[in-house]
Amino acid sequence: MSNEDHRRSNAEDMPNSGPFSEKDTAAYGDDTIHRIHQQLAREKEEPTEGFSPVPIFLLFLFGGLVFWAGIYLANGSGNFLPGAFTPDFKVGDTNKTAVAFDPLKRGERLYKNNCAACHQANGQGVAGAFPPLANSAWVTGDESRFTKILLRGLQGPIVVNGEEYNGNMPSYGENGLGWSDRDLHAILTYTRQAWDNDAPPVTEETVAAVRAEIAGKNGAWSAAELLSAHPME
Repeated sequence: MSNEDHRRSNAEDMPNSGPFSEKDTAAYGDDTIHRIHQQLAREKEEPTEGFSPVPIFLLFLFGGLVFWAGIYLANGSGNFLPGAFTPDFKVGDTNKTAVAFDPLKRGERLYKNNCAACHQANGQGVAGAFPPLANSAWVTGDESRFTKILLRGLQGPIVVNGEEYNGNMPSYGENGLGWSDRDLHAILTYTRQAWDNDAPPVTEETVAAVRAEIAGKNGAWSAAELLSAHPME
């Protein structure tokens, strides 16, 4: 079979439809086919779904970084002590003590987060709804009476600075939020010394003693109960 016959046979096998006519197909030579193959070789593969596997060297690199970070924290964290961030701190120095507890700062934070919504940030309360804590004998008077209120709460009518209030104060002791003796000591001390109040602090020991004294008490106090045990000065 001659070359002409061979091209004619290939052209007859190619479909007449498509971008190339029978005449174009018959004209294909080795150079043309070679160029088409080069074009096809340059085309990218169709995208596929799923995830490509992570190269193993990246896994080892990530593991090494995690290991190094752990060693760095263990050696340079200063045991996460508060003083570790002071300029004179030395790694391994275990003689640094924690920041001293400040009952006024702690009490102020507790008050803002738990009491200011009712008694207001200035301690003036809300007329007819929530009694004031500023310039109140209930706050600056008998420390045991005031401690009992925070430990068990208060309900019913109460007269403060000549005005009657009738509401409920929640317990912050064993039957309520369960504050520690230290937290109660802090907020009691803060409210007795804020807003121009001038009363001695309430110690943790006092809170613990009052807590033990009223261990059998259930429910909130009434003003009458408290005044019966602790008359107003």
